[in-house]
Amino acid sequence: MKDFIFLFRSPQIEMQKLSPDQMQELMGKWSTWIQKLSDAERYRFGDRLSRENAKIVSDFGNVITDGPYIESKEIVGGYIIVQAETMDEAVEISKECPIYNIKGSVEVRTSIN
Repeated sequence: MKDFIFLFRSPQIEMQKLSPDQMQELMGKWSTWIQKLSDAERYRFGDRLSRENAKIVSDFGNVITDGPYIESKEIVGGYIIVQAETMDEAVEISKECPIYNIKGSVEVRTSIN
């Protein structure tokens, strides 16, 4: 099995529309999905990413700016590492992600090795 990273991108406007009850319901869906992946021995680890305390380093370290950019249309809000045999299998696993409930997306990547 190979490790695949799922990068979760969500549109900020959709997150801001959620009521506290809707947010709690969405978090429950995430917990259920992660538990399902854990039970199937597919989930390795993951976490949400802070929307503060980020830096973007470019130009060989000569340019350092605050990030992520809240004014952007979508942000990477978290990631998980899952195990799958192939990219196609990893994509199938990603199709059950709760991010789609808020018009988000999942970027599925693997290392070269």
